[in-house]
This record gives sequence, structure tokens and C-alpha cells, in this order.
Amino acid sequence: MDRSRRIKALKTLQRIKEHELDEQAAKMGVIRAAQGNLQRERDDLDHRLETETQITTPEAAPFLAGFLHAVQRRREFIDGEMVKLDEKAALIEGRLFETYTEVRTNENVLDKSLFEKRREEDLAESSALEEVARNRYMRQMGGSS
Repeated sequence: MDRSRRIKALKTLQRIKEHELDEQAAKMGVIRAAQGNLQRERDDLDHRLETETQITTPEAAPFLAGFLHAVQRRREFIDGEMVKLDEKAALIEGRLFETYTEVRTNENVLDKSLFEKRREEDLAESSALEEVARNRYMRQMGGSS
């Protein structure tokens, strides 16, 4: 019975760890989406720089400096946010690896416990069948004398 409780506990632990993996993967998905959004915004800024910085009239020159400064500040902000997201992603990747390792270890222990339980059940069944066969043989031997 002790083995059955252990197997039940291992299965429960396995479900918990798999749930943790799912949560961490979901967090990683959110971070990757945010990184994608920031990269698209940065690409848009680069495109605007290429298309809107060509001075066509002398009157536009004073506005160009302000535009370039605003774009530079926004790019710096985006770069800072990307660094923060990279740091968060690294932490989650570390947790993902640890949890995955725990899940694999738990799976191995669970598989071994299930194998041992099946082996015990098979041995018990074999012993019972041998006992039945032995009893039948003893009755036949006793009845034929």
C-alpha cells in the first residue's frame, strides 16, 4: 500500500510541475510578444527616419532637430525595455529548465515505481496461480490413490 501512496504522490507532483511549466511557458509567450511589438515599433521609427528626415523646404529644418531628438529618446526607451524583457526572459528560461529537469526526474521515478508495482502484482498473480495449480495437483494425487 505504501507504494500506491508513493505513486499517487508522484502523479500529483507531476501534475503540479507540468502546470508550472505551462505557466512559465505562458509568461515567456507574453514576453516574446512584447519584444516583437517593441521591435516592430523600432523598425517603424527607423522607417520614419528614412522617409521623414529629408528636408524639402528651409521652413522644415527647425522641426527636423526636434523630430530627430524625439525619435532618439523613443529608441533609447525601446532599447531599455528590450533589455528589461531580455533579463526577465533569461530568468524564466532558467526556471523553465529547472522545472523541466524536475519533471523528467519525477517521470523517471514514477515510471520505476509503476514498473516495480506491476512486477509485484505479476509475482503475486504467478504465486496465486502456482498455488491453485499445486492444490489441484494435490487433489488429483489424493483422489487417484
